[in-house]
Amino acid sequence: MSRIPLGPDTSSVGEVPDGQVVKDASLLILLAAMRVMVRSNGILHVETANHRWKLLLQRGGLVLMEEEGHVIPTLCRKFNNRGIRFARVPEWEQKQGNRPYCYPFVSQVYKRYPDITKQVLKDILLESLLALHLEDKFSFVWRPISDLPANLPVWQLPLLEGNASSEARQWQQFQCVQHPYQQVQLLDAANMLARVGNDNFPLFARVTTGQHRLSEIADNFKQPIYRTALLLDKLAQKKIVAILPLPERQSIEDLGGSQPSYQPAPEKTGPKIFVVDDSPVLLRQFRDLLSNWGYQVNLTDDATNATQMISNYNPAMVFLDINMPGLNGFELIRQIRRQPTLALIPLVLVTAENSMTNSFRAKWANCRFIAKPRSSEDTDDFRDQLRAILRELAPLPSDVYI
Repeated sequence: MSRIPLGPDTSSVGEVPDGQVVKDASLLILLAAMRVMVRSNGILHVETANHRWKLLLQRGGLVLMEEEGHVIPTLCRKFNNRGIRFARVPEWEQKQGNRPYCYPFVSQVYKRYPDITKQVLKDILLESLLALHLEDKFSFVWRPISDLPANLPVWQLPLLEGNASSEARQWQQFQCVQHPYQQVQLLDAANMLARVGNDNFPLFARVTTGQHRLSEIADNFKQPIYRTALLLDKLAQKKIVAILPLPERQSIEDLGGSQPSYQPAPEKTGPKIFVVDDSPVLLRQFRDLLSNWGYQVNLTDDATNATQMISNYNPAMVFLDINMPGLNGFELIRQIRRQPTLALIPLVLVTAENSMTNSFRAKWANCRFIAKPRSSEDTDDFRDQLRAILRELAPLPSDVYI
């Protein structure tokens, strides 16, 4: 049993059994709990309205901090920026709720590249703690671990906490940017092109389609996240880009349980729909919307293996993104069309890049094309287009939409 401060005054201490969820705690309460838990070994599961993390605490400090749905891409991106690329990334232990997803993999990489791995893990810790400091209410639960070896560096919590708190105060001065996990949408391409020039514009345009987080954009430009945030905040004030609000995540009752990131939808009898996109947010939104309408939905963020998954699932139609790591949407279309059993399956490109070029290429590939909504005002129009395509190509028996 661990003693955790539960009152608004952090000197007010109560006892919380291991495994009991503490809800609606302030940042001060969460940080005080971390100072208590860091005396032993275990996983602190933390959830907010927008995000969910696993924090590995070992005696004396913090080892890992993993955000649900972003563990693999974040690690690979950080290693890639330091010259380490992986020909194959393992699935890891993603079904073990009370274990860090990436611990076995990171431990192996640390043996070969100790200095680089140490810096990567520290960057992720600082970035994640910054995100934590910029949120409000927290739910958390502590689960001890006694059999996890101490194979990775341990950072002292007060030092990390001080750095995150100091940077969070700087972020609070921004007018438009509020959080490192917000996504960015380019609004005025002509003005942006004039600012950055022909050489830098393609990369900037590729990471400002409303699908990339501010933290990802910083990594793409290999610059500090605060500098990126400062630039984007100025551009947002001039209406050149839009800083999109954080989407609320679905509440999961068994905080710290063993459920996978994506839960299977309730049993449906409608047509099967498959969705391929590298955005966990869009996948959840698609799953929730289409499931509510009555469809069976399967989805993946792994474009490289999507063709085999589609073949096994045998859906009535497939929605897919254009810009994805490993295999882009048009390459995936070519793979699908080469399969005799999938050659005639209806395909729909769903992308934030609503350009004439993409629209033409979609028609040339015998696909439909829907532009992702750029703002909340576009959402109703997007739903109407989606509804019309589904009614035409994969109608429900009852044709009831909500």
